[in-house]
Amino acid sequence: MRAAAGQDAGRATGGPPPGEIRALTGLRALAATWVVVLHFSNNPGSTWAPVLQPIRPLIQSGWLGVDLFFVLSGFVLTHTYLDKIGRRVGVRSTAAFYWNRLSRVWPTWLVVMGAFTGWLVLKHLTVGGLHVHEPDQPHVDAAHLLAQVLMVQQWTQPMVSASTFPGPGWSLSAEWLAYLVFPVLVLGLHRVRRLPAAVLAVGALLPLLPFAWIAAADATHEYAWAWLLRIAGAFVAGSLTGLCVRRIRPTERVRRGASVLAAGTLVCIGVVVWWSAARFVDHAGVAVLAFPVLVGALAFADRGPARLLSTPWMVTGGRISFAVYLVHLFVFEVWWTAMDVVPHLQPDSRLASLAAPLVLVAPFPLAWLTWRYVEEPARLFMRRFAPQDAPRAVSLPPVHERAGAAGGRTPEPAFPAQRAPGQADAAQPSLVSG
Repeated sequence: MRAAAGQDAGRATGGPPPGEIRALTGLRALAATWVVVLHFSNNPGSTWAPVLQPIRPLIQSGWLGVDLFFVLSGFVLTHTYLDKIGRRVGVRSTAAFYWNRLSRVWPTWLVVMGAFTGWLVLKHLTVGGLHVHEPDQPHVDAAHLLAQVLMVQQWTQPMVSASTFPGPGWSLSAEWLAYLVFPVLVLGLHRVRRLPAAVLAVGALLPLLPFAWIAAADATHEYAWAWLLRIAGAFVAGSLTGLCVRRIRPTERVRRGASVLAAGTLVCIGVVVWWSAARFVDHAGVAVLAFPVLVGALAFADRGPARLLSTPWMVTGGRISFAVYLVHLFVFEVWWTAMDVVPHLQPDSRLASLAAPLVLVAPFPLAWLTWRYVEEPARLFMRRFAPQDAPRAVSLPPVHERAGAAGGRTPEPAFPAQRAPGQADAAQPSLVSG
């Protein structure tokens, strides 16, 4: 009892309380949109090119949205599961973690992957030609299909091309690998959780240095096993950011400073992106060093960018971001195939030019339908079969009550503008789902 009270007392003086950090949920929407716009920029035709030209550097660096998702995953899973899994890897707690993550990603992935595979077969039988609009493509056969179902398709591939049917599947496979390793990672995180916040903040940047260094020195983010370096570095960086945030007391001064820091970090990311474009090389990967700072700042911020990201539209976008990420290339591939075979939809035709903006936004309502009628019902159904004896999430008393019970300080209420108490389950943003 005393040990548990001591842990609560330590948590009472800092870090975000259990519940949804709305600004981070909104950040997921921003990251997903970044990726969507990047892929749509490959749209044949040049009608809209002059309109997009001023923000072309930002669009072309949209692949960084995936790395931002990876950092978010490490942060929120640490925030949610560090105390649940604890200092030892228990069979029941680990099984509960795996089942919870599986229930969030697997059903939607099976539906989208199955539909996309069916589309590839239909296209082969009717239209012919390339499977998808990419230079390298996996074969549609039983071995590849089984790997997709098990979400292991990327594990043996040094490059992300030709590894998955729906293009975004490579990052889902990479993140599934991170989930499998996470209970072991927690052993190390639990042992360093009491280090000073400054030490943890510096430590959060170190895992990203190899990738950032290669981006700066070699001007590339595409090379053998880069995907493994990206998921490992970003996930660990996010986890250490989560530990750092736990060590900081959320005072008004901290919230105000975090709001300024979040805005400044977004500016820095933009500067790196445009600097890279100005040199006509791919140095944009250096921007990953800003992602832990951005995530950590938004965990406390309550104004500026955090207020915008916490609006209902952005939060809803964050909750459907996994579905957006999976379905958008499906929509684009159907559209691009139509442009290949329908005479009135040829690139730069009047009809294709008018329809292009509608195609760009089409993945979002489709993603909402997928989230509403596939992702959420399937997740709730699978949770009914979760390990019965596994530790469940507990409702902690308010921060000020825990502090009073521990004998002293009463910190200010944390994050009044961002929290949605009782939505702890929605506070698990990742590349794949909340």
